Amino acid sequence: MSGLRHADLPEVNEFLVFDFVRGQEETTRTEIERSLGLSPASVSRIVNRLAESGLVTLAKGETTAPGRPRTRVRFNNRAGAVIAIDLGGTKCHGALADLAGVVLDEDVRPTGASGSPYGTLLACLRALSKDARVRDLPVKALAVGIPAVIDPDTGHARQAPNVHWENFDIVGRLTVDAGVPVMVDNDVNLAALGHAWRGDGVNARDFVVISIGTGIGAGVVIDGQLVKGRHNAAGEVGALLVRSEQLGSSFRDGLGGFERVASGPANERRARQLLDVGAMASILAEGPATPEAVFMAAAAGDPLATIVIEEVLDAIALALISISAVIDPERIVLDGGVSRSLPPYLDALAERIGRHLSHPPELRVSQLGPNATVVGAIAAALQHTRRAPVASQFAESFGLNA
Repeated sequence: MSGLRHADLPEVNEFLVFDFVRGQEETTRTEIERSLGLSPASVSRIVNRLAESGLVTLAKGETTAPGRPRTRVRFNNRAGAVIAIDLGGTKCHGALADLAGVVLDEDVRPTGASGSPYGTLLACLRALSKDARVRDLPVKALAVGIPAVIDPDTGHARQAPNVHWENFDIVGRLTVDAGVPVMVDNDVNLAALGHAWRGDGVNARDFVVISIGTGIGAGVVIDGQLVKGRHNAAGEVGALLVRSEQLGSSFRDGLGGFERVASGPANERRARQLLDVGAMASILAEGPATPEAVFMAAAAGDPLATIVIEEVLDAIALALISISAVIDPERIVLDGGVSRSLPPYLDALAERIGRHLSHPPELRVSQLGPNATVVGAIAAALQHTRRAPVASQFAESFGLNA
């Protein structure tokens, strides 16, 4: 078996055209060209592809002027549906979407609700599949995002401490259990895809999404393409070293240097450490020093919480400087639970970074909130549906037709 083939980042123009057709319900190629500023050749190619997939229908329109009548392009909302699932360390979030990417239903449950992360994933899939049947919409594809590296040769999940997986055959098991074409990818890679489609990466050719939460990871988009790397480990920025003393340690428990000082659990550990040594009085002593509580305390001027947050900002700035020096992105999107507390500190981060880069990137906090991976999984499932006949998708994705 050759290595896993991963589809390129979907052509964003295809999604723009389809969203336009869906919004208009019925339109023409000329109207699409004029509204989206695309060339006639691009629009014709995309419309023909969408028609072949059954996502739009084409019909001759009436005309009162000389010449051939213009073809009407219509959205086919009964063509089917896709399922997208974001399986995280604490929460499993699934969505059923039509083939325009419109969310029809959602399912959210704790990751441990069914006894195991995979059991919860299947329960979510079954609930959304049942809803699709009720709506009489055939499910065309399933896309799943997980906090792991997907081995390019086996499809196994590696380096997934948040769901307690190592060498877990996620692709193989889902292919048997789901009964539809399946694609699985790292959750932050899918978040980057979501931002390229409907988030903070729109109109950006080179950008990075960095998720800082229970763990830390990144999705890297260069010249409009998602960067994977030989081992599908591109973007594993949690492994970056952000302090010189970390050079003498090793990659323990699947956690890297950056993750050990800037993730949500790291914030809590550092606050607890300062509280335990009695460094100073703090309102955090009155309750759990959760990441949310640390940020709230810092906003209230608590000196201990302020120390923790300043250390976190330093670590994030060091990581962003390193990433930017290598990649030169035009934009960095900060995603994840910790990042959603960073808006008041963006100027401080930008100031730290700007001192060391000739072309510092624009910094944004994700406007998609906790939904970026699900949005990206919908896009990936739609792409999976559109790019190949259903019967050959799985074989092609594994390079079996090469």
